[in-house]
Amino acid sequence: MSHHPHAFLPGASKRLEFLSDGVFAIACTLLVLEIEDPHFKSGISISEQWHEFSELIPSLVAFVFSFLNILVFWANHDAINKVIVRYDTRTTYLNIVFLLFISLIPFTTAFIGKNPHSFVAIAAYGLVLMFASASAIWMYHHLGFKASLFLPEVSERSKKRVYRQIASSPFVYIAAIAGGLISNYIPITIYILMPVIFMFMPQLDFETKEEEIKKQQQE
Repeated sequence: MSHHPHAFLPGASKRLEFLSDGVFAIACTLLVLEIEDPHFKSGISISEQWHEFSELIPSLVAFVFSFLNILVFWANHDAINKVIVRYDTRTTYLNIVFLLFISLIPFTTAFIGKNPHSFVAIAAYGLVLMFASASAIWMYHHLGFKASLFLPEVSERSKKRVYRQIASSPFVYIAAIAGGLISNYIPITIYILMPVIFMFMPQLDFETKEEEIKKQQQE
């Protein structure tokens, strides 16, 4: 989600932002640390070295789509921080719950990397992403519609449009887990595609009320 720097000023709690950024940074770092370096025995052939290295491919693939998933979560979290007035107590706790699931992504990434054919590992990964998405959406709903903590410049239509764009993600992860009962490739494909779709889909821009009026006049 992008923002309009000329219209919005950051107003959320800096301490909570720093905590969130720290958790995101540590989660990304742990993703790399979970990949075990291959140890080649002295004298083995090049083909044997490639064979041992190929055993890391599931871990490398899991690293890539996990890194992209964390990146998308961070980008959306950052965009929301730029258009809210402040965090209230409930939002603080919802944000902590959200970070709880973000911090579990490295563990489930290692789990699925070492057990790429295990339904339990694939389902565990999907459940973490589902709960991370659900807690983020709950936090957004509270900020935008319950506590009304968005900056007054943000239009109501813009808030609802963004909410509609993100609200379906937990159900996609549920469908991915269910697809794992048919084939392990179904959830893996969805886990790879989800961050790519979010990165290249139309930007989740927040509009000012003035921009909304101009669009309505053009329509």
